[in-house]
Amino acid sequence: MRIFAFIALLLLLLSASCTDNEHSRETLIGSWRYDTEAILDSLRIQEPTENELAMVQGAMTIYKDAVFDFKEDGALIVVTNGIEQSGTWEMSSNGRQMTINLSGQGQPNDILELTKERLMLAPIPEAGVFYKRIFVPASAPR
Repeated sequence: MRIFAFIALLLLLLSASCTDNEHSRETLIGSWRYDTEAILDSLRIQEPTENELAMVQGAMTIYKDAVFDFKEDGALIVVTNGIEQSGTWEMSSNGRQMTINLSGQGQPNDILELTKERLMLAPIPEAGVFYKRIFVPASAPR
C-alpha cells in the first residue's frame, strides 16, 4: 500500500511540474520589450555606482525599442534597431528558469515573475548583468 501511495504522489508531482512548465510557456509566448523605466527604477533601489548606472542607462538607450519574440516552437527572434537576431529559448520543467540561446551562447535565466503583463528575470552577476531585466508585452503602452 505504501508503494502505491508513493507512486501516486510521484505522479502527482510530475504532472504538477508539467503543468507549471506548460502554463509558463503559454504565458511567455509572444512579443515582449524591455520596460526601461522599471529596469532603471529597480536598479536605483540597489544604489549602484555611477559607472553601473551609466552602463545600464546606455544599454537601455540601445535596447529601448528591442522586441523579443518568443515563438511556440522554441525559436526566439530579437529585433533591435531594425537588426534581427535569431536564437532559441527553453523553459525548465518547473517553469522557474529559462535558457536563452543567442549567438550560440546558452544563458540560464531565473524567472522572478511571469504574468501576462510582466516578465522579470534575475540578475546574472557572473555574466555581467547585475540588474533585473523587466519586460512587458510589446503591445503595452509606453
